Amino acid sequence: MSILIQCIFAFLAILAFSIIIEAPRKCLFVNGVLAALGWAVYLAVLPYSSVVSATFVSAFVVAVCSHILARLLKVPVIALLIPAILTIVPGAGMYQTVYNIMNSSVDTALYSLFSTLGAAGAIAFAIFLVDAVVAAIRRGGRQKRLLRYELQNRKRK
Repeated sequence: MSILIQCIFAFLAILAFSIIIEAPRKCLFVNGVLAALGWAVYLAVLPYSSVVSATFVSAFVVAVCSHILARLLKVPVIALLIPAILTIVPGAGMYQTVYNIMNSSVDTALYSLFSTLGAAGAIAFAIFLVDAVVAAIRRGGRQKRLLRYELQNRKRK
């Protein structure tokens, strides 16, 4: 299946998911676009790296875009981030792990388990990294405003 068709289906799936979870109306289209973007990045990076690396890059791009768009739309970041990363969550890996355990294929189950945990960890680390950078930037801006306020008060005295 071509990348374009897969991205269209990712958009439609997350649009439907956002409607089901009653996401804010102004987030519906954006959630679909972010999910399609995340899936496109994942598919673009996957031929050149591992599943874990592709998942990390995709989650990083989605997290950055979610933070930017959340500020523009004045909605919580989580309203955009959770639906958008849903397309890259390793659900098939979890299924394969349980399936292989049930079929007594321990080696395959362990490989699938560690691959799934690596992808899930990559998503968590990418989101954490973006949140930490955004928090540091916001804290720096707040400190500059506080310093400017203190300097103005000193000049008045």
